Amino acid sequence: MNASFSSQTGDDVVKNLSRLFEDLAVDSLVPGAQLSLYHDGELHEFTTGVERARSGRPVTARSRFAYGSVSKIFTAALVMQLVEDGDVDLDTPVVEYLPGRRPAGGNSANAVTSRQLLSHTAGLVSDHDEGPVRSASLRRQAVSLLEQGPVGVPGTAFSYSNSAYSLAAYLVEAVTGQDWWETLESHLFLPAGLDPAFVHDARDPGSELPTVSGHTVDIPSRTVEPVDFHVEPALTPAGGLAGSATDLVNFGRAFMAPEDAVLDTDIAAPRVLHEMGRSVPAADPFGLADGWGAGWALHLAGDRLWYGHDGTLDGGTCNLRVDPEGRTALALTTNGTSGLRFWEGLVAGMRGLGLDVGHYRQPAPRAPAAAPGEEITGRYVNGDLMVDVTRLGSDGFWFSLSNGFSGPMTTTSDLYFSVTMGDLGGMSFSGRFLRDPQEAGSIASMQYNGRALRRTPLPVRSRA
Repeated sequence: MNASFSSQTGDDVVKNLSRLFEDLAVDSLVPGAQLSLYHDGELHEFTTGVERARSGRPVTARSRFAYGSVSKIFTAALVMQLVEDGDVDLDTPVVEYLPGRRPAGGNSANAVTSRQLLSHTAGLVSDHDEGPVRSASLRRQAVSLLEQGPVGVPGTAFSYSNSAYSLAAYLVEAVTGQDWWETLESHLFLPAGLDPAFVHDARDPGSELPTVSGHTVDIPSRTVEPVDFHVEPALTPAGGLAGSATDLVNFGRAFMAPEDAVLDTDIAAPRVLHEMGRSVPAADPFGLADGWGAGWALHLAGDRLWYGHDGTLDGGTCNLRVDPEGRTALALTTNGTSGLRFWEGLVAGMRGLGLDVGHYRQPAPRAPAAAPGEEITGRYVNGDLMVDVTRLGSDGFWFSLSNGFSGPMTTTSDLYFSVTMGDLGGMSFSGRFLRDPQEAGSIASMQYNGRALRRTPLPVRSRA
């Protein structure tokens, strides 16, 4: 497929992609979007729509869209710079580098390493939404997180964690002696010639956001309403950057051969950057990707391994993919909740044009659809993330997220499930229940959207 795409002339690539891009923008009803593609030595940029609904301000190739969780790759890159300098070892406990470090015994959080933080195998809660998270002090957030301890044994399983990246950012502060915001600018953005901005800048918290607006999009009613981007200060390193799709593609080109690089300076030595994409054995990110390195999600497309990351934030979406071997990088940014639909359509459309983009495909259930034999109703918790599974009639189930999204759940006898959420334009998500190894016939946890959530005994009421 890649060869078919490469065989097209530059004009054909531009024409076909432009048509696909515009059609998907209309179909998904996003107010604005950017698509940037680097392939075989050529960069193509596409824009559509406006920065804010009813504003008349057109999206340009330099408009800054919220990156959401794609921000994590920049925090990971900062850690890799420290690794190259010999200031940090990826497999040494993080607390060894922190002021007032404590011994590795007792709380198992003290054994967490940088590699585990960056690969989401540290066993930390997804979001540690207590008082410290609303402060710009990464130190306070780190102390609170380490005192709470992990929800799983470090290095044994994957559970996506924004908190882990807040702790990784504090590691950067502790080693460099300056705040994460300043370090990101002085050590990465400015030397490399990148132009992202902060959704929350601790140095000037009252500043106006230099970004496009997010939007809630309801496709059935065709309503689009602006919303402001927001990120808790201490979670800015995990999801609080904004920038253009081309800046993401230019960052991705640093992971290709030297002739493809475009940044003003190297991020780090190739052997060090390679760690961001080297698969971590304990990282089985069911529901998110085919694997995970110390920063990059890993996606398979045929026999090719793509680096990538996806993100959402308050009415905006962002997707990045990099195929170092195939000299290809692409990024899509949108300012609407239906950008998820846009991305799915883009991946399918580009496959039709001859480019098979690395994209996680949920494994098919291993048994015909049927009610599970175990009782699955209950409350499932990971930090502040909470899911209630309740009865829907006599033989159905209803899935409710703590953020308000909900939908009917389809289950199988092998404990896989899928949920269709009308609140997100009919998008479907999948997951699985896990049995308790200590108690036969009992459900202990759920894996959903890359997070591991423990089942609690708290009873929940059935849905009529």
